[in-house]
Amino acid sequence: MYDSEVEIWNTLLKWLEEKHPGFESNLSLRDIPGVERGLTAGRDLKKDDTLLHIPSTCMLNPLTLLPNSPIPSHLFPQTKSTNTNVSSPSPKESSTPVPKRARTDKPRKLDTTQLLTLHLALTKDPQERYKSDWAPYIDSLPKSFRPWHPLTWVVPLDEEQRSSGQKEKQREEWIWYNHLYQIGLSGSTRLKVQDVKKRFDQDYEVLSDVLKEEEPFKSQNLVESIEKEVILWAWLNVNTRSISIPLGLPAPSERNNHTLVPIMDFINHSSNEKLITPRVKQLPTPSARMRKQSASSTAKSNGLDKDIALPSPPLTSSAKSNGSTNGTNSMGLRKADQHLLPNKIDFKLVCQEGGLRKDEEVFFEYGGHSSSTLFAEYGFCEIPTKSKNGWLSMKYGEVDLTPYINELWEEQDEDDQEEKKAVLQDIGCWGGNTIHCQPSPVHPSHSLLMTLRLIHLPSNSPKLTNISRGLVTYLSPANETSVMMTLENMLKRVIKDSHKRQKDLNKLIGHSIHAKEENGEKEEVNAEQRGIIGMLSSMCEEEQVIARSLLDRLEKGVDFS
Repeated sequence: MYDSEVEIWNTLLKWLEEKHPGFESNLSLRDIPGVERGLTAGRDLKKDDTLLHIPSTCMLNPLTLLPNSPIPSHLFPQTKSTNTNVSSPSPKESSTPVPKRARTDKPRKLDTTQLLTLHLALTKDPQERYKSDWAPYIDSLPKSFRPWHPLTWVVPLDEEQRSSGQKEKQREEWIWYNHLYQIGLSGSTRLKVQDVKKRFDQDYEVLSDVLKEEEPFKSQNLVESIEKEVILWAWLNVNTRSISIPLGLPAPSERNNHTLVPIMDFINHSSNEKLITPRVKQLPTPSARMRKQSASSTAKSNGLDKDIALPSPPLTSSAKSNGSTNGTNSMGLRKADQHLLPNKIDFKLVCQEGGLRKDEEVFFEYGGHSSSTLFAEYGFCEIPTKSKNGWLSMKYGEVDLTPYINELWEEQDEDDQEEKKAVLQDIGCWGGNTIHCQPSPVHPSHSLLMTLRLIHLPSNSPKLTNISRGLVTYLSPANETSVMMTLENMLKRVIKDSHKRQKDLNKLIGHSIHAKEENGEKEEVNAEQRGIIGMLSSMCEEEQVIARSLLDRLEKGVDFS
């Protein structure tokens, strides 16, 4: 690691120790081959030993931001409460971006992604008018996501916001990565990247309107001084580093449950259950008296000669109405209190069975994501440590056939499409056109099978009613034969298409962004480009292994009915 990275890490630890009593860490930041850096055990640890204890006060979310935020309070999502006369916004109001609002409209409400993105972006104000209490944590976040995150391959830099000396080089770099996006990603992965881009574009539009229309941002003309690239940086930090935790905010919960947790974002991902992964606990934050005692203890342990005052943001209305924590569950929380409220719920990671040895890396599962989803959302994929057939043992190994299914839908009559789509939605099978490794052996998802069965079902079939009611899944021998033949053809196409992508990726090896023919020599791609090409090639290999395995089963006459 660079000295500057070590300094940022030490500053972050000092801030957590001095300003947020109760913080505890037995983790160390280390260089990790292949992934730059990660967290390892700072000492030998046994089962249930604390790896990391994060006080609620140092987490970054709307509840902790509200008391001292320069962002107008009416933009914050409102907490749920039965003891308030202020109605919560409807799901439509809280989730649908509305670019322009008349004076008579209800106040704009940002979701948690938009609010956290705005907070991070404001810290990049060129005139430094917006300081953050979380500055040491924000300083530890990635400084840029270009060029390694695929979203940046489809969001070009603004030409007007670059100096003339940088324009040509950056333009050539973006063209190279956009070309890589076109030739190196499967159709399903491109669809996922486009979904990420759609979310960013919607949030960017909302935040641009906030900067144009809301005070004090409007008077400060922040829409001109905070560039799109800054909002992209902030948004990707929230998208790749936030943790989904219930915050007691209005529905839809998936748009109002994001929290940035210091230190947690340094932990690398793994879905391998054999690797040590910490167990997560939520626990009540100590009372004010206990926090003061903890602050005194922490101050003494750090050689400080005075207690540290801890800010105490007010509890939400629902928290106030909950009263004491008598009648708690096994976690020490009443059911009504199990939201992550300021000064109420801390976050703790503890060792699992077997413990950890000093310097052993700590892993955390980011979620049940396939390689293509990990790459589209986070900019990396998980690769098995075994031979290429190790893909079959991957917990979330899959192949997404959505692009091929979309082609089949396009051949259907429009009315027929809508009718069958409605039936698939009724039985929870719309989308999910995937093949899975686990549980073994490789198999098509139920949604994929039902989609193919309906695609091969004649229009206006009387069977649609019973299918919609969940009474029928197997339709007929002839239908099933057609389904298996179509599936077999799609698998062969997957193998063919992935081999072509691998061939195209191999052509890029030995060619850099600024490749020049000089004295018969060619510049090679740099290490970062080579690493990205390697990941994309591995994803091609995953598709080939999984598709071939299922194709072998089909050729042996396996029955999925």
